[in-house]
Amino acid sequence: MMWKTLGLAVALMTASIVPALADSACMEPIAPAAIDGGAATKAQMTAAHADVVTFLKQSDDYQVCLLRELTEEKAAAVKAKKDFDASIEAGVSAKVVANQNLKEKVGGEYNAAVIAYKAKNPG
Repeated sequence: MMWKTLGLAVALMTASIVPALADSACMEPIAPAAIDGGAATKAQMTAAHADVVTFLKQSDDYQVCLLRELTEEKAAAVKAKKDFDASIEAGVSAKVVANQNLKEKVGGEYNAAVIAYKAKNPG
């Protein structure tokens, strides 16, 4: 019984040392494929628009989730009276910036597709 209790205590201590953000519950969205607006049908453009809007919403949710987890980790460090590892914040910041850049890329590709579609299909 004593070994079981000791094993559990060691497991709990080990788990508390590993940063929670390493096993983030935040799901990074997958960007939709770019569409060739010059060759796309109206239905394809409508579907692409829906995919882009979904991706942008999922990206916003992802960024909020990352920042919420970061805030929780900082609060846990304060509560435990431990120093917060600055590399965790840098990692979260890098993920947010990368996702934001991808959002801008996806939006730009879709806008270019719309321009090409309208040029090919005036009116």
